[in-house]
Amino acid sequence: MIDSMMKYIGSKDPILRDDLIYTNFAKLINGGIIPQSKMLNILERCLDEEHLLYKIGEENTDSVFTRSFSSLVVALILANDDGTFIDAKRLLEVKTTIFEYLNKEKDTRGFVVNKGWAHSIAHGADMLTALVSHEQFQMNLLADVLKAIETCLLKNVVYQDEEEERLIFAVEALLENGMEKQVLMSWIKDLSSTLNKEQEVSGQSLSFYRSKINVTNFIKTLYFRLKLINSDKELLECLEHEIHYWFRKSYGQG
Repeated sequence: MIDSMMKYIGSKDPILRDDLIYTNFAKLINGGIIPQSKMLNILERCLDEEHLLYKIGEENTDSVFTRSFSSLVVALILANDDGTFIDAKRLLEVKTTIFEYLNKEKDTRGFVVNKGWAHSIAHGADMLTALVSHEQFQMNLLADVLKAIETCLLKNVVYQDEEEERLIFAVEALLENGMEKQVLMSWIKDLSSTLNKEQEVSGQSLSFYRSKINVTNFIKTLYFRLKLINSDKELLECLEHEIHYWFRKSYGQG
């Protein structure tokens, strides 16, 4: 059954792909029913050129469903391992493939009419969060994770299906792992600086406009999320400053 589920993991039929295959992968993996040897086999297959990296770089084709739903299964496996069968070395290999996926994915559609959810960036964000939350994750990869989030925010598209909100969970996981607030504040300022540089190069281009919307929506969402779970005054003031800065720069007031 698992082999058959892997074969049709990217079916364009949303009932088969999402309601049946993914839902049953979640039940089997979360329920601890699949033996470790088989879990490793599933992980290897999900990360290969026929799944997570299948026709990576294509846009507006059905290949996105294979990549996106493979990423969800990778997230399930990482979230259900306590570090006993995915060691630090193997996790580094998994990390490399995840970052490649997030960097190269160009099909950023959310919901596709008649075919259901593609949601490649949201599912990729879930996978990234599971990576950061894994027992064997090393904080020396912190900068790489933040760079991956930045890459997702600057893909020349305006997200409309909460992709930027799903990326927040990876930031939360980094904070839970001990990321210092100064690191996050510095990254937020650098993200704002990157926007400024893009505007200097391209002016009020559509590409800049899209990047600005994603980044400012991300910062606003992060502000309210952190206000609820981590009400550090200095960190919140940093986020407030960037929110106000881009509002004033866009509208000349505020």
